[in-house]
Amino acid sequence: MRSALILVVEDHPINRRMLQAQLAAEGWQSELVATGAEALLWLTHTRPVAVITDYVLEDMTGVELLHRVRRWEADTSALPAIPMILYSGMSLDYLQRESRGLDCTAILTKPISRAQLRQTLAPIVAQKMPTVTPAAPDDLLTDLLQFGYLQLASLKLSIKNQRWAETASIAHGLRGAAAVLQLKEISQAAAEIENQSRNNPSESMEDAYSRLQNALERLALQLNASRAMPLAKPL
Repeated sequence: MRSALILVVEDHPINRRMLQAQLAAEGWQSELVATGAEALLWLTHTRPVAVITDYVLEDMTGVELLHRVRRWEADTSALPAIPMILYSGMSLDYLQRESRGLDCTAILTKPISRAQLRQTLAPIVAQKMPTVTPAAPDDLLTDLLQFGYLQLASLKLSIKNQRWAETASIAHGLRGAAAVLQLKEISQAAAEIENQSRNNPSESMEDAYSRLQNALERLALQLNASRAMPLAKPL
């Protein structure tokens, strides 16, 4: 069945909501799934106008998903290929090499702005008046804060036990979510932890952890101040 929906494939819940809000603000509706397997199942009964997929998924990469979709289309469909858009925090050169020969419509690097989405999707998706109210920024920031505090506990334990692959994975998820919400301080601290975990763990890891913790605490104060701010009086 044909659909006017854009399928978003993203395993991180905050990133999913943020991308859906950005699309809605431009007048585009979307369906959200978390894994490549869910995307493939969804595509068996619905044809979207486009698919936006993250590179790092729980069960496969975005490039693997792209390859499976193209192979499935070749075997089962006489319709034109579904526009597939790959996005990630990885370098553009790397993503271009990985997706070469798979008819990838576009590649975007995180964080993605509304202007980038508009420029990429406008040629292939008809724009409508917004029918979905974008999520309030404070709601997304609150979700990020709660997620960040949960990740802090996991990070502390993985660093203590020197489980560096686990540390890098946790930090990567937090870095990506913070970058999407343009929380530079949190994203940079998480990126430093991730890079050290993958390359050369050192005592400065504790400093990066402390900066991450302090950045989250400042975000909490910011949100508390925002909620306590009195409403402006009408003129």
